[in-house]
Amino acid sequence: MERQPRPRRDRTPSAPILLRRLAQTDELELPIDVEVVTPPPADAPVDFRERLALALGTTDARLLDAAERGYKGTWPGVHAYVIERLALTMGPNFSEVLAGRDEAELLRTYCGDERLVWSIAVADGQVMVFELPRESSRAAAIAARLFPDDPELLV
Repeated sequence: MERQPRPRRDRTPSAPILLRRLAQTDELELPIDVEVVTPPPADAPVDFRERLALALGTTDARLLDAAERGYKGTWPGVHAYVIERLALTMGPNFSEVLAGRDEAELLRTYCGDERLVWSIAVADGQVMVFELPRESSRAAAIAARLFPDDPELLV
């Protein structure tokens, strides 16, 4: 009984072989944009920049950089952040009195016409808090993205 040789199939080279062949020729020129990015704040949670971009709904580098500069840390809530900030100016004895005030009213009092404060949820009972001065060039753009239905914040 005579064995017939198997018919040869046309074989497609594997990816490493193709890459080696392409690398041997000068046909492989890919433009690569390299952007040097500073590290996120030291106490920032995991995926800090991704969360910020999702919350603002943009990848505009100038807007994200401005928002990142406004990062104040991770807090149990905006209310806790505002109480601590006010307690620094009014004294620690007032923190108990401030804790009993309405959250929205306290936030309006703290922000006034000078600040824009917002938060992004991180985990159970934790939020990233951001604060920017209203006169900053990007605060109005950020307010328009975060609070599109509140015309008072857009001034």
